[in-house]
Amino acid sequence: MMRFRELFVGTAAMFLLAPNQFAQGISPASVQRLFPPEAKIIEAANVIIESSDSRTLVLWMLHGKKVVRQGDLGCGDFLYGDHWYGPTRLSLVDLTHSKIINTVEIRGLYEGSDDDEHGFPIPFYVSKDEPYFVPRSDTKGEGTPKILNLQDLTGEGVVGQFALFEYEACGVSLTTVLGYSRNTDSAKQFPVEVVEPGEKAELVTWISHVFGEKPFQPGRWNVTWDPGHGCDCTIQEEVAFDVSRQLFVDRRKVTPYPAAPK
Repeated sequence: MMRFRELFVGTAAMFLLAPNQFAQGISPASVQRLFPPEAKIIEAANVIIESSDSRTLVLWMLHGKKVVRQGDLGCGDFLYGDHWYGPTRLSLVDLTHSKIINTVEIRGLYEGSDDDEHGFPIPFYVSKDEPYFVPRSDTKGEGTPKILNLQDLTGEGVVGQFALFEYEACGVSLTTVLGYSRNTDSAKQFPVEVVEPGEKAELVTWISHVFGEKPFQPGRWNVTWDPGHGCDCTIQEEVAFDVSRQLFVDRRKVTPYPAAPK
């Protein structure tokens, strides 16, 4: 497995406020009272299921801190923009019965590796050209992202999943899929089984690049890309969701560039 390790740590001396994003019909107060007083609700979004009970995904953070870009900007700054940083969670909430069904701790592969609380960055003001979906941008081409940009990423017919991104190298992001699992009626970070010729299959939660691309059909990707960092190669990946095992299978082939003639 390739690793492009570079840790970005931001500091902030000024604050920008960005409103929480709540789906239509969700009361911020009804959500907040279910969580600890120190919880910062980032976003909430309804999941439409065939049930009389409601299902709402809530992205939140424990004592999150605001990090605002300053000075010379690096590649990580463009991915994360101005962001919240802290221990990050995704909860599935049943608002009908005012209860939390389950909570998933979100850990990056690199972010928070030197932080006992395993913080993770969630943008609140970022470029529309980065992986996160920005519905409206200003004259600088930046705006408030919709992190819970729910889609049917598992192909199970429920619009209930979204992607998160972690900085890996300039122009390369780690990607992961989280959201609603129809099979278990719970919030989940979906694992990925990586299968490469001649290698033992590996189970991971983050893979480079793929989930930043649009699937050619729900739950299926066919992506060919060049990392440009750490590997003089082309990577071809066929990714499909395995409903029975509730994970993605990434069949990956790495092809080195042809050797330059001597």
